[in-house]
Amino acid sequence: MNTNTLSIISKSKDPAFNLATEEYLLRQKTENIHFFYINRPSVIIGKHQNALAEINLNYLQREGIPLFRRLSGGGTVYHDEGNINFCFIKNGEHNDLVNFKKATDPIVTVLNDWGIPVRHGVRNDLLIDYKKISGNACHVFKRRVMHHGTLLFNSNLEHLTFSLKSDPGKFRDKAVKSVRSEVMNISAIYNEAIEASDFLNKLESQIRFNNSNTVLYDLTYKEIDEINKLKKEKYDTTEWNYSYGPAYEFSKRVRLKKAVFSVKMKVEKGKIRDLQIRSTKENEELCKLITKNLIEIYHQKEAISHALTQNLSITEFEVSEITDLFF
Repeated sequence: MNTNTLSIISKSKDPAFNLATEEYLLRQKTENIHFFYINRPSVIIGKHQNALAEINLNYLQREGIPLFRRLSGGGTVYHDEGNINFCFIKNGEHNDLVNFKKATDPIVTVLNDWGIPVRHGVRNDLLIDYKKISGNACHVFKRRVMHHGTLLFNSNLEHLTFSLKSDPGKFRDKAVKSVRSEVMNISAIYNEAIEASDFLNKLESQIRFNNSNTVLYDLTYKEIDEINKLKKEKYDTTEWNYSYGPAYEFSKRVRLKKAVFSVKMKVEKGKIRDLQIRSTKENEELCKLITKNLIEIYHQKEAISHALTQNLSITEFEVSEITDLFF
C-alpha cells in the first residue's frame, strides 16, 4: 500500500470544481491527501444549512457572487482570491477520525514558525489574538475523514461582512446556524508583501517539507473528467446549492405602496408547499391569485418572478415588488 501523502494544488478557481474535487478525493482515492485551492468570489454554506437564512441575497445578486453548498457541515464562509483553502484527507480508525486540532496542527506549526501568532480557538477555528482567520469543518466517509478550512490572507472583508449579513428572524427551522465572529487578514501582520497565491505555494511547500512522506501530485485527465461530471451533476445545480437544505417556515410583513402585506409559508425540499398572504381588502383577489400560482414553485427569485410574469397581470404593483415579498 502506498504510504505517501499526496499534495495537490488546484489549477482552478471554480468553487464548484474545487468542492467536487474534495468529494472525489475523499470518496474515490485511498491515499492521505493535502489539497489546496483558491476560489473566485463566492459564498460557501454547510451541508445542513438553510441557504436563504445565511446570506444577504440582494447583495450577492447585485455583486454577482454565487452560492455553493459543500459536503461538510458547519457554518457559512466567504471565499475570494485573497482567501486560501486547505483540505486534509486522512485514513484512520472510526473512533479517531474527527480531531480539528490535530488536523490543523500543520498549518499552525508553519505559521508560528513564520512569526504569525496563530492559535486554536474553541469553535474549531484558528485565531490571531481573538480575531478569526480560519473556519473549519469536516466530513467522515467510511474510514476516511476530510478536515477542510479557510485562511484569510488578504480577503475583501467588506464583501465578506455584507455577503453574510442575513436576517434570520424571517426563518424558523432546525438548520445549522452560523456563528458570526470578528475576523482579520493574515497579511495585516505578515512581514512580506506577497499575493495569496504565492503565500499558498509557500505554505504548501513548507508543510510538504515538514512531512517527508508527502509528494506533489497532479490530477490525471481521467480524474479531472470524473470531477467535472460530479461538478455538473451536483455542485453546479440549484437543487444541491439552494434546495437541499432542511424544511423551514418563512414569514414577513412589509408595506408596499399604501398596502401592508403579510406572508407566511412553509418550504420543503426548496419548494413552497403552503402559502398564506394577507393584505387589505382591495388586494384580496390578488393574494389568492399569487397563492394559487406559487404553490410547488421553488423558493427562488427567478422561479417566483417567472411564475408571476407568466400567470398574473399585475397593474398596481411591479412583479419585482411582489417577488421581493418572499425574500
